[in-house]
Amino acid sequence: MATTTPPRIRVDERVMGAGTTVRFVLLMVLLLVSCWNVMGGITRRAALRTGFDHYGCLFAAGGDPFAGSVTRDTVAMALQRPAYEACLDRYEPPLAWWVTLSWPVLLVAVAWALFRAVPAWRTRRGRVVPLAAVDPDGGILRLVEELATVAGLSRVPRVVVDPAAASTGAVVLGSDRRPTVCLHGGLLARRHSDPEGFRAVLLHELAHIRNRDVTLTYVTFAVWWAFVAVVLVPAVVVLVRSAVSIAPQFQDTQVPSLVRSFGLLGFLVVLVHLARADVLRSREIYADLAAVRWGADRGGWAVTTPDPPPAGWRRAVGALAELWRTHPRWDLRRRSLDDPVVLFGVRALPLFLTGAAATVITSQARHEALAANAGWADHAWVLASAVLVVGVLGVALWRGVAHAVLTSRRVPSGVRAGLWLGAGMAVGELVVDDVTSFTWLPARPWVLALLVLAGGAFTWWATQCAHLWIRAWPGRTIRPPMLLGLAAMCLVLSAWFEWWQRTGTLYAAGGPFDTGGFLQSSGLASVAEPYRSLPAKALLELSTVTGRPLVLPAIATLWVAPLLAWAIGPATVPPGWMRDATGGGAVEPDGEGVPPLRRVLLAVLLGGVSACAALAGAMAFLHARRASEGLTVVDVLTYCGWILVALGTAAAVAAVVASASAGRYRLLVALVAGEAAVAAGCAATFVLASFDGCVPPLGTLARTCGWRPEVPWPLYRLLLGPALLLGAVVAVGAAAAVSAVGAVRRRPASRGATGPRRAVRPVRRVVAVGLLCAVAVSATVAAGVFRAGDGQALGDRARGREPAITPGRAEAAAGLAGPPVSARTREIQVLAWHMYGGEELVKRFMTGAKGFSDLLAAGRGEVSESRVRPYCEDFARIARDAGAFFRVPEPRAEELWKQFVAQVEKTGRTCGQAVEQSNGRLLERSMTELVGAARLGGAVIARTKAVAEEGDIR
Repeated sequence: MATTTPPRIRVDERVMGAGTTVRFVLLMVLLLVSCWNVMGGITRRAALRTGFDHYGCLFAAGGDPFAGSVTRDTVAMALQRPAYEACLDRYEPPLAWWVTLSWPVLLVAVAWALFRAVPAWRTRRGRVVPLAAVDPDGGILRLVEELATVAGLSRVPRVVVDPAAASTGAVVLGSDRRPTVCLHGGLLARRHSDPEGFRAVLLHELAHIRNRDVTLTYVTFAVWWAFVAVVLVPAVVVLVRSAVSIAPQFQDTQVPSLVRSFGLLGFLVVLVHLARADVLRSREIYADLAAVRWGADRGGWAVTTPDPPPAGWRRAVGALAELWRTHPRWDLRRRSLDDPVVLFGVRALPLFLTGAAATVITSQARHEALAANAGWADHAWVLASAVLVVGVLGVALWRGVAHAVLTSRRVPSGVRAGLWLGAGMAVGELVVDDVTSFTWLPARPWVLALLVLAGGAFTWWATQCAHLWIRAWPGRTIRPPMLLGLAAMCLVLSAWFEWWQRTGTLYAAGGPFDTGGFLQSSGLASVAEPYRSLPAKALLELSTVTGRPLVLPAIATLWVAPLLAWAIGPATVPPGWMRDATGGGAVEPDGEGVPPLRRVLLAVLLGGVSACAALAGAMAFLHARRASEGLTVVDVLTYCGWILVALGTAAAVAAVVASASAGRYRLLVALVAGEAAVAAGCAATFVLASFDGCVPPLGTLARTCGWRPEVPWPLYRLLLGPALLLGAVVAVGAAAAVSAVGAVRRRPASRGATGPRRAVRPVRRVVAVGLLCAVAVSATVAAGVFRAGDGQALGDRARGREPAITPGRAEAAAGLAGPPVSARTREIQVLAWHMYGGEELVKRFMTGAKGFSDLLAAGRGEVSESRVRPYCEDFARIARDAGAFFRVPEPRAEELWKQFVAQVEKTGRTCGQAVEQSNGRLLERSMTELVGAARLGGAVIARTKAVAEEGDIR
């Protein structure tokens, strides 16, 4: 017996926002921020008075940006911060905020002029003629008026004709408020032979007006060509000039930076064009669907096209060429009329471009904000980037999940899409200067893999949230849960962007993982030995992450967002929004709107028990090691570390048990179970720790039995925030491991209950969900309050009151930050020191010394004290300024410099004593000391010039 496959349900493409407008906005923001950064950087370099770019003060301080060593540069700046800041204020001052912002303003002005001029030029007399000139009977105008009414336009657009255009198409010019439809001459010739095709073309162009595509299209066009004129061409000229003028000895260090600058401009060209073409292709299909919906004949899309090339390199080349076209293939447009699945797919290219654009925007905006001393704007730019990314990614995910649910297709996991998003962010980091400057690759390239993994985890979570809400939402419109989901995505992504910009890029660039050890070894701070232990290091890093203002709310959002859908329960009948989206088509609910909560709660219970068991084992271990004389700081920190291990164990057990029994929503179930288990584990282990001493083999903090909650309370105040972060990370890892094991065993996830499932009363479900949400919110608020109340408690206790820097320690600390610098870099450092104030200080002394000598010689043994005193004060002032100046970044010259500073200080002191005591002998001694200081000053200058001339870099 023959069987027939039922036709798939066609989904209305208007069921959710298309998201293309946000993608246009993303491109505009990218171009404006790039203009601000690129031209602002060129302006700042032009304003500098030396040839060291904006690295002169860093070189003078002994830094080495050529090596890309963040630690070395951090030590060099921090150990000499007053001198470094004074150098920046004098030699590399920030430009006024309006100077760099004038470039984006200029870009907008040029774009506005192009936006107005281009349509006027294309509709000028001599190129186009009014419709009345070729439509004497008014038939075409009446048809346009009729179709404008069908399309729902408030007024009929202006119509002109381009008689020289032989194509059978048309184009809309102008703006959404004042559109002009330009009919090509070939289309008019087609009017009588193919009236339905003529009507379809008109409806398609009117659909562009109705969809408000015109303004966005021409704004993008105008801004892009304004960017070419204002930014791209001048920047290429400057970069070419810089490349030609590179000294041979600097080629191997400056070539990577120049190549990256060229790469950024080329990357912007490719990114903008590909993203714009992709959006325009989508807009064309939307216009096609609207035209057909208004009655256009499908035969208008029956255009004969050549067959696609066979599999091989020709097809690959064709697919690559397709990415650059602004109009989709005719075969794709015809298929989309029956099933517009292409508009609901989560495709790799837009997500890759979105990730790259987000990285470039955030990095460039952050650089410009810091250059303008507006570091407070970091949070604003992070949030703006997250909003733009979520506006593109979030809408695409929700549309893709909704379409899969409505058409009974397999819902994608979202991981692959996230990996493309993360890959775009990682590639974006390689074309900006956050993790590299004068090197081809960052010091730790593997850290960029965190971006890819984070992108996959983020979209995995967002896709499952969208799937859960779409299955559970019973309303007439899907917009409320969609907006809630997008807001949750924005918060989580903002927290990630903030951490990455402040910490992740530092790690990738070679920054220290062990902050305490780095501070101690570099001499930046004194860190007590116990706080350099492994538990203290882990706790300090976790506390630093949770100290970010968005991290704790983002962690709570990870499990509160899906929990809210749990309160609704499984859908029993198709909701109204599903019926509207399918035109009344039947959508069968599968009965698995949300996973059963009882399994999650059971997993939480098991997690709490495992936390107690793990802590009890740790207490027994610590009891055996505890010294008889009492607890030490190391013991307490080790105890804290074991509490974290116990809570992490609770999260792992609960997440594995819950996700193993889940079908579709493994990650969501793992997060809810893992975070709830951390909260339950905190309560259970706190009770266990409060009764410490009641079981002798487990006695750790106390030796006698009793209820002492005040003993572990300070520890749990410190540990709650890090424990919540650890629980989220462990839950994601557990869900990924369970999913990987399931994929290896090739057991597909269950799509629903095979038998009747015991119904859960809505009241019980709501109460359970409300309890879990209350736990999430209260734990987050408590962790934030504890963090605010304790401040940097661990860090404050770790750092001693006495600084670690002692005489001679600073010089030794500079060598701990990395390998010795190259001879060429040393020469550049010495030259920068010489030009950025070192030579000036010596000249100040020499000028004063000559004046002092002339004064004494002219006085012939009798000199007024009032005339001598200013010289004495000037010598003392020069000694103070020289002592506060940079160390000479060359050992021999530094030794001479220290002797010079000491001799000048001695000269000023002896001279002052001579004036106060009216003592001629002291005055003669000061003159002798002055000669010695002058000799040392000359030796310093001679040494620095010799070092610089060895590399021929003057």
